[in-house]
Amino acid sequence: MLNRSRQSSYAPGPPPLQFFLDLPQFRKDPLGGFFRSALTYGDVVRYRGVWVTHQLSHPDHIQQVLQSNFANYRKGRGYRILKLSLGEGLLTSEGALWQRQRKMTQPSFQGQQVASFVAPMAENTLAMLRRWETNARDNQTFDVVPDFMRLTLNIAAQVLFTTNLEADAESIRRTLDIGRDYSVDRAWSIFPPPLSIPTRRNREYRAALANIHAIIDRIIADRRRQPARISDLLTMLMEARDESGAPMSDKQLRDEVITLLTAGHETTTLALAWTCYLIGTRADVVERMQAEAAFLNGRIPTYEDLMKLRYSRMVLEESMRLYPPVWTLARTAVNEDEIGGYRISSGSEILIFPYITQRHPKWWQDPDVFRPERFAPENSAARPRYAYLPFGAGPRTCIGLNFAMTELLVALTLILQRFRITLAIDPEKVSPDPSVTLQPKPGIPVRLEKISTVS
Repeated sequence: MLNRSRQSSYAPGPPPLQFFLDLPQFRKDPLGGFFRSALTYGDVVRYRGVWVTHQLSHPDHIQQVLQSNFANYRKGRGYRILKLSLGEGLLTSEGALWQRQRKMTQPSFQGQQVASFVAPMAENTLAMLRRWETNARDNQTFDVVPDFMRLTLNIAAQVLFTTNLEADAESIRRTLDIGRDYSVDRAWSIFPPPLSIPTRRNREYRAALANIHAIIDRIIADRRRQPARISDLLTMLMEARDESGAPMSDKQLRDEVITLLTAGHETTTLALAWTCYLIGTRADVVERMQAEAAFLNGRIPTYEDLMKLRYSRMVLEESMRLYPPVWTLARTAVNEDEIGGYRISSGSEILIFPYITQRHPKWWQDPDVFRPERFAPENSAARPRYAYLPFGAGPRTCIGLNFAMTELLVALTLILQRFRITLAIDPEKVSPDPSVTLQPKPGIPVRLEKISTVS
């Protein structure tokens, strides 16, 4: 491999001067800029700036980086920025530490355990829907994103801690906003100032970080003082042991909890919001989802019931194809490699964009059209495996995939049992904002019509 790499050519891409000239436009419209590069230069695009970066859009090349040659690619520069916020949690850790934490955390997300989370998922969703009854009665237009953020935070808090974070919800939301903006600014900065320099942004960020650490440390300390065992994810993480019999340190425990709380609830929020955006103008899709769930007769679905909601699952999959909450993945090449016949030098940054690959006309017919049926088994069979990766892929596939899909199906089913959702804005006026995650801008304003009296 190494000898072939030395003889192979460099991938095409913009000249260095053009790259720097285009940088302001890329920052203004990253999705459009990177998509145009893929269509202009091909499956592998080479950018030469302060460091060398390669953009990949071919499923086979993505598979090479995320699976077949996984050991040669560590988490990229963007994750090193996120590490400032999340510490050494599963999302950002590497090597032996990541393997240790993955093994210790995995049992918390197995099927039987996730099935036990359906009740708190439903309980919190129903609490939100009771508040929605006022919106429906008064024919109010409101943005679903804050409500979904509150919902998924409450669900995460209950299954993690068996507690309610309502009192801290606004503080946590503000902290996450600061952390998101800070991470984006650093990602686009060629020479970001060290966190130790007391700039205004650094001071604001450090205060936000101290706030979230204090909240989590308080919860962990309270739990350690509890005389009786409480059955939730925090207890499972505290009781987990590695192969040597050692538990997680307090800092490692906090890093894992922050990762699960922040990364998990935000992505689920966005998947729900984008799905409401898409079905808000498609009465035919909603009618089919409601017909599929009619066997429930308005009751709360069980974990086993969710397996029967095949079309609803396809709707969610298609929503995450068009609007993947995690729109970019980054890796760094440890050693020299060859991808698609092109030389990848040691230290090169690798950018993988689920948003681009999942909309690429090579792999998807009418790629910008919302069509849930494309995820029917007969339509998916011939598609390259790595043409669709909203939860990542390979050994580092999101550990919470089953948890997230369960939460999404429970929430969406309960919503559609009770309300008809109508998008209250011209769909063309909503655009994806590629922050750390793919945010809907200016939001997802909707109106509701009550259709049922089930409780």
